Amino acid sequence: MSIFISIKRLFQHSAVYGIGHILNRLITFLLIPLYSNTFAKDELGVYTLVFSYIVILTVVYSYGLDTAFFRFYILDDTPAGRNRVFSTAYNSILLTSLFLSAVIIFARGPLAARLFSPEIHALPVDLPWMIILSAGILFFDSMTLMPFLILRAEEKPVQFIFFKFLNVVINFVCNIVLIVNLKMGIEGIFVANLISSALTFLLMAPVSLRHFKFIFHWPTFRELLAFGIPYLPSTLSVGLMDTIDKIILERLDSVQVVGLYGPNAKMGMFMALFITAFRFAWHPFFLSTCKQENARQVFKKVFTYVMLACSVVFIFFSLFIDDIVRLRIGNFSLLGQEYWEGTVVVPIIFLAYIFYAAYLNFIIGIYLEKKTKYLPFITGAGVLGNVAALYLLIPTIGFVGAAWARVIAYMIMAAALYVVGQRLYPVQYEWGRLLKMTLVVAALFALGRLDLFAADVLLKIGLFLFYPAALFLVRFFGADELSSVRRILHRACIKEAP
Repeated sequence: MSIFISIKRLFQHSAVYGIGHILNRLITFLLIPLYSNTFAKDELGVYTLVFSYIVILTVVYSYGLDTAFFRFYILDDTPAGRNRVFSTAYNSILLTSLFLSAVIIFARGPLAARLFSPEIHALPVDLPWMIILSAGILFFDSMTLMPFLILRAEEKPVQFIFFKFLNVVINFVCNIVLIVNLKMGIEGIFVANLISSALTFLLMAPVSLRHFKFIFHWPTFRELLAFGIPYLPSTLSVGLMDTIDKIILERLDSVQVVGLYGPNAKMGMFMALFITAFRFAWHPFFLSTCKQENARQVFKKVFTYVMLACSVVFIFFSLFIDDIVRLRIGNFSLLGQEYWEGTVVVPIIFLAYIFYAAYLNFIIGIYLEKKTKYLPFITGAGVLGNVAALYLLIPTIGFVGAAWARVIAYMIMAAALYVVGQRLYPVQYEWGRLLKMTLVVAALFALGRLDLFAADVLLKIGLFLFYPAALFLVRFFGADELSSVRRILHRACIKEAP
């Protein structure tokens, strides 16, 4: 299979996941104006903190079995073997999720006292009730984990996106009803999430039942655990790097600043959409492509094109984010006016996600060679760098320091994984081309920050449209790529001709 045909297959699957995620996140994104125009910064800060803990605990609830299941399920060619892998993993997560949620509910009082500062306890919010709701959300989300993985493993992106879309629609409708109509307050967000998670669990039951058997195969469980547990610290570290900034920001500053930082950091979802779509398609792709003779050439090109796509997203939103957040939706702006000052962190969060995309590309060697033992050290280094940067930067430059700390963390992870991955499975990435692209992006970003461009939308549009021309001028594109573009344009012209 040729390099470009392989890459086309990857990006076709990524496109399906991407379109579905855009639809999903578009609805979720519409909740940002609802929240930022309804709740004060301190209330939104509480919501941000509680959901930060939910993100961390979501990783604990799966304890690496999701990663292990995905590998063993794909590589097992027999229906009986696949059913055994699914049932063993599903039953294990069912039992542990029940136990963990019961512990959280029982210990809700001490947890509320330990996790939240006196400043938060003084607010008119029911923290123990939110913890109970969070335990329910965690349980139902963990029980839909395996059926979603089944759809990914069987390369059924349309079904995958359909159920994800349903989940978000239900969540969105419940938020509107509970917050706008019933005036439930910040607790309404958690009730809405619990309802959507529970209904998604019920709707996906047929997917689970197709593969479920009343079995628990100990040898399979030990294999899953041995492969998956080393991923737990790394996956937990990634979760921490997306959440610990808010927790430490509240400790070093205030819950109001967390409320300001949280919605703006969430604007990074525009970059996260693309990277998540790529991640969903990437693992099945490189597992199947690694058997090809030209696999390393394919992986080299994939990395270049992923970085190119990331750069386009980065340039666009860096130029237009201030205009985007001021867009009106009915009586609301896309982001409440009191939150506009926080948009300065959006390009920084985008940069962090670009380093995360690089990290995902570099994971090939560790995955193929079953050297997951390195991951805890790599991601642990990222977390340590993140925490150190948070404590150094937040007292100096405030919430902007929290965003830069995330960049530092992902940079450390990507660099460490590159060094290890090159020893296990060397790939000659196109660093010369990527350097040219980086310099062009840096120049356009700097120009976009000048008052002349920042105040004129038309000039910013021109600057964005100049990007591909600038890449052409620095000879970023190869002769084979230009030929492919000419062939595509030629075919398009022929189709349009009468």
